[in-house]
Amino acid sequence: MGLLVATVSPAPVFGDEVSVKNDSVVDGSTAVLQLGFDPGESAAAWLTSPCNGEIVAVQVFWKSASGGAPPSLESSIHIFQAGTFPVPGPSLAFLEGPVMTDGVLNEFRYLDEEQTIPIEVPVANGQVFVVSFKFDSNPSGANGGPTVVTDSNGCQNGKNAIDGIGVGWFNPCAIGMSGDFMIRAVVECPAATGACCLPNGTCNPSMSASLCTSAGGTFQGIDSICPPSCPILTGACCKPDGSCVGGVTQSVCQGTHLGTYQGHGTNCGTVNCPQPPQACCNPANGFCSMQVPDTCINFNGVPQGAGTVCVGTSSNQCPRGACCLPSGQCAENKTPVECASMSGAYQGTGTTCAQANCPQPQGACCLTGGGCTVSDQTTCEGFGHEWMGSGTDCSDLNGNTIADACESCDPPDGNMSGDAVTDGRDVGYFVAALLAMSTNEGDLCHGDFVVDGIILDDDIPGMVDRLLVNP
Repeated sequence: MGLLVATVSPAPVFGDEVSVKNDSVVDGSTAVLQLGFDPGESAAAWLTSPCNGEIVAVQVFWKSASGGAPPSLESSIHIFQAGTFPVPGPSLAFLEGPVMTDGVLNEFRYLDEEQTIPIEVPVANGQVFVVSFKFDSNPSGANGGPTVVTDSNGCQNGKNAIDGIGVGWFNPCAIGMSGDFMIRAVVECPAATGACCLPNGTCNPSMSASLCTSAGGTFQGIDSICPPSCPILTGACCKPDGSCVGGVTQSVCQGTHLGTYQGHGTNCGTVNCPQPPQACCNPANGFCSMQVPDTCINFNGVPQGAGTVCVGTSSNQCPRGACCLPSGQCAENKTPVECASMSGAYQGTGTTCAQANCPQPQGACCLTGGGCTVSDQTTCEGFGHEWMGSGTDCSDLNGNTIADACESCDPPDGNMSGDAVTDGRDVGYFVAALLAMSTNEGDLCHGDFVVDGIILDDDIPGMVDRLLVNP
């Protein structure tokens, strides 16, 4: 047989499929053209299945010396049982009239020209089978090929066979063939499975590693079983408005918040959620443009907050509206940022103070007939009661049934126990307040003799005086 060298580029196979071969040819390596075949002769490779699966394709590299030969219609490709080397056993599948393309690893996945009958040959792990290619053309022409090829690093006995006219099946290694035929099979092997902990804390007992990963889960290993519990995987979620929600699952992020999940284990302190455009104001002239915050700041503008929009006939004016202040008063014509700087609550673009219903500060209201309730100053004083100021409440920390804010003790009377008598029983209460440097209103009412808002050592003389007056 004549020998010529050719460069080959094998074709890839699909995922979960294994290319079964004897040859050592890889992308860019060299192979040897086998030119000594006549029409009706065959070249075959003895192959071994890597798993309990199915043969789903056969592959034959076809090459001429110079390249560019037209497609060639050849006789057939057979898949045989192993038989007794070098003679194959019974046929398992038969492909008639394969059309071969020069310079490529020709792959066939169907038994018919219409490609309606797929190759599906069951094989067991370790089973030996034979793929045989039968010529209908003569590759020994003047230009050399096209023909089948072998690698160039030695022929393995028991792995290759030729069916020669008048000779029958024989071992080509015995006559000096340079290597192993580049005739291959593709075997689809079932993916190895194991337990998969899914992001929602459930466990699928049988998934492949790739499927588990694509589902966002954690593969527990091949042939593993579900652990007693799987962690619920959570992370940060960037919402469409640019805000971030932490500690949510991917499904809650995408379904409930319509957001973009930032990955398992992420948190809002480390992610940078993209911000949607918002009103960006030029503080010098009130010009407004919709910009993301970073771009706004680069323009020396002032971002007005998520959800704000420019207003005006040409949509180029900064949003303004009423601002409710902590005092209960209302400030007109403020931008959202100006209102926030005043610790106020922006009432909406275009609102006025006449429309705003600003909440009034709440505090203890001491009723004239005894008792206490919390209300705003106008309501309390409107009914003739005494309002004790914003932020005060009706708590009774000394337990004397009178709200601390409503106890009358001007000047302080030393009655720290609240039992209406200043005597030795009040000493313990005073000492406790002194050690705690108390600012409790009930304690201050009875024991803050220097009226500085805290019980300290300088209140001791006053307390002693009260005890001496009321032994």
